Amino acid sequence: MDPVGYDVISANLAKVDVNGAQVDVKWKCPATGRVVGQSTATMSADPSVPGRVLASVKRSVVSEVVYGAARFVAGLLGGAAGRVVSNATYTAAADINSRITAGVDYTEASRQAAIVTAFETVKPSFAWDEQRRQFIAR
Repeated sequence: MDPVGYDVISANLAKVDVNGAQVDVKWKCPATGRVVGQSTATMSADPSVPGRVLASVKRSVVSEVVYGAARFVAGLLGGAAGRVVSNATYTAAADINSRITAGVDYTEASRQAAIVTAFETVKPSFAWDEQRRQFIAR
C-alpha cells in the first residue's frame, strides 16, 4: 500500500487528545469498534509566513485582553491591597495567557500529520482490508 494518509486512518481514531504539541491517539478497529492500541506523536509548528503571522496576532490579542483585565482589577483597589491583588492577578493572567495561546502555532494540518506519524507505531496491529479500504485489527 502507498504511504498512509489521514483520510485512510480517520476511521481508526477512537480518541485524540492534544496537549500543547503532543498528540495522544487511541486506535480502534472500524469493523469491531475494539480499541487496539495507543500512540503519541509531536506536532510541528506551521512554518508558513501566514501561519506564523496569525499565531502572533492571536498571542497579541489574548495578551492584551488578559493583561488589560489584570490592570483593571489592580486599578480598582489601589494602595497596598492593590499591589497584592495586582501581583496575584498578573500571576494568574500569565498562566491564563500561556494556556490560551499554547496551541496557536499548530494547525489542523499539523495535527493530522502528527496523527499519521502516531499510526506508524501501531500499524503492525492492523491489516489492510482491500474490500473495506480500511485498516482492521489483526
